[in-house]
Amino acid sequence: MAIYTYENNARPIIDAAQLWVKKCLIEDGSIFANKQLWTSKHLDELNRYFVQRPDAGDGSFYEKLQTQLNEASAGAKQLMAEILWALFLFPSNISATTKRDSLMKVWGWSGESLDPKHPMLAEAVLDGIGSGGMGINNHRWRELVYMIGMASQLKALNQATRQQAFSDYDHFLAWVERVPQDGERQFRQMLRYFLFPERVERMSSNNDRKKILLAMGIASRKELNKWTDRQIDDALLGKRRELEAQFGTAELDFYTPPLREMWMAEGESIDSSISEVTRQDGIAESNGDYYVAPAKPRNMILYGPPGTGKTWRLQQMFTAYTDQPADVDRNTWELNLVAKHGWRAVIVAALAELGQSSKVSDIAIHPLVLAKAKQRERQNSFRSTLWGYLQEHTPPHVTTVSTAIRRQPYVFSKNETSDWSLLSDWRTADPEADELAKVWKSGPGSSQSPVKRYRIVTFHPSYSYEDFVVGLRPVMVDDGEDSPRSGFRMVDGAFKQICAQAKADPGKRYALFIDEINRANIAKVFGELITLLEVDKRARYDKGGTLIGGLEVQLPGTEISDDGDHQFGVPANLDVYGTMNTADRSIALLDIALRRRFEFEEMGPKYEILAHKVDGIDLGKLLRSINDRLEFLADRDRLIGHAYFTHVKSLDDLRSCFKFQVIPLLQEYFFDDWSRVQQVLSVRGGSSPFVLRESLDGTKLFNSADDGLRMERFRFAVTATDTWTTDAFQSLYESASVHDVHISP
Repeated sequence: MAIYTYENNARPIIDAAQLWVKKCLIEDGSIFANKQLWTSKHLDELNRYFVQRPDAGDGSFYEKLQTQLNEASAGAKQLMAEILWALFLFPSNISATTKRDSLMKVWGWSGESLDPKHPMLAEAVLDGIGSGGMGINNHRWRELVYMIGMASQLKALNQATRQQAFSDYDHFLAWVERVPQDGERQFRQMLRYFLFPERVERMSSNNDRKKILLAMGIASRKELNKWTDRQIDDALLGKRRELEAQFGTAELDFYTPPLREMWMAEGESIDSSISEVTRQDGIAESNGDYYVAPAKPRNMILYGPPGTGKTWRLQQMFTAYTDQPADVDRNTWELNLVAKHGWRAVIVAALAELGQSSKVSDIAIHPLVLAKAKQRERQNSFRSTLWGYLQEHTPPHVTTVSTAIRRQPYVFSKNETSDWSLLSDWRTADPEADELAKVWKSGPGSSQSPVKRYRIVTFHPSYSYEDFVVGLRPVMVDDGEDSPRSGFRMVDGAFKQICAQAKADPGKRYALFIDEINRANIAKVFGELITLLEVDKRARYDKGGTLIGGLEVQLPGTEISDDGDHQFGVPANLDVYGTMNTADRSIALLDIALRRRFEFEEMGPKYEILAHKVDGIDLGKLLRSINDRLEFLADRDRLIGHAYFTHVKSLDDLRSCFKFQVIPLLQEYFFDDWSRVQQVLSVRGGSSPFVLRESLDGTKLFNSADDGLRMERFRFAVTATDTWTTDAFQSLYESASVHDVHISP
């Protein structure tokens, strides 16, 4: 059944959607109230105020929507809230809390309040059943325009004709194909699924449908581009029936194993991923493709052998810490913008907007400068920072500046009355500032890129506290001598920077993702953060940046800074995630203090992902057999993950995987002890079709009867790949099993 959604329960959402069709589309009622909202009169208002009056200016989606509907009636505003509710039913990449808050806000514009406990705002209804991708946010206004047009066209029919349009699959397709659409609208696909979930795959667009049919050899890309919705649905339904017979179950989903690997590469972008989220104690955990940011601070490390999807799992969490252009508020947009630029570019862009000679006091209150001060935790004192950058980036021939340290690019000038201005060629001299000034002037509404509330770092053996938190870094200065010289300045590391952003935006959750966390000396890299990371010691700040709870400390070296903001805390709205490859270093070697402050989630090989055969070879059994032997000969930290085999589609692919990945990895695991490698890849009797053992006779090699040369020695060689037949691979799991090697569960 296409209604199967793994751990999610799609039934309440489908029931809600079908009730909405009956009460609102066929009839003229409301999903939230006992009144007539879905009427031609209210739809005409939305057409006049929203469709015919687009707003491409500054502000978030909701700020612009409120302005557009300002003159509309209360009923029209409430209708817009219900249209958004219908659009929000499918996507799982918008949290239920965000949906509920947005709907209550839009409904509230009518002057009435919407009960947050309304059954149609329940978690089970708003949880979502498949990702709408970035399009559901980037093109939200287009979806609303389509929905308003669709409903208006429907209301022109009598109620009996409306009823017939939704009576069955054939009537619905005949009707919906007559509704005009700008491009490929997602809601058209969502509605088709809600009405006929047993007939239509759970996908918000035809994009993934076509990718599946293409990957499974149903039709060529050229043919698929000409196919109708009916042809696509029919082909997918036929393929589903085949797969249900093959696997002996109807509980199959194209976004979960084993079907997922048949058409989607690991790490590939998902247009319609499922939402596999379980909630406990206000913390959301990911069991699949979609992740919801936790409600409480979280420190978590994913650990396991290589190839078990740890880094891929982190990537799936990025969505929870990303604002799409349609949803980003100005505060978050400003913080994200200035985080990409240094003080110099910010000051230049501020002066450019001021458009005239200005005092430092005028520059200091410019919104762009204030945003930078907030982002860098300099709200209390940053005048000296402004003075320093203004003077250092003034050319040497300007005599009104007394500092000897000058640095390019030269963009500022100061007159006798201490007014600062930009040099005429500042745009050419400082293209970064020029770009920043243009983006700032355009505002958040002009951005087509999502705003990321996270950072990613990768630890390595030479990674240090100075890289991660704060430390002295070399900078180039020009003090008028023949050539620039190097100096030093306290510079914030990646962790301190993301902490500053989270502190400045306490209403949003931020995250730091640390890949290969155990490859650095963690105790040295984290320093005093070992204490500050604890959940009960996390710093809580108000919107002004004032500490209202938790703990702050003074970081080493910051007492000599000139900004006056010496105290540092880890904000409660920052989550820290890490990955750890147990084959690189045992988890037992981690600092006990760190282990106590992090949750640890083991990620082992997922054999069910490989529960299919390639040229007669059962990849799941093959990998399990190898790993059982590895655990017996070594330990569970040195297993092989399923990711090594997910791209294997043929015998040649498997040969290549063994030659270039599996065997070299085994060689590394056993420190070039080829006898162990041969044992792992041996069949019953001790020989191996993959690794050949040859005896070396010293007396023959040296043509001597010396007893000292009679020692038995062996050499090992990897056999030719063309001898690695289907039988050779099958023999690895048919000749031994977990029961043969007596591994306890």
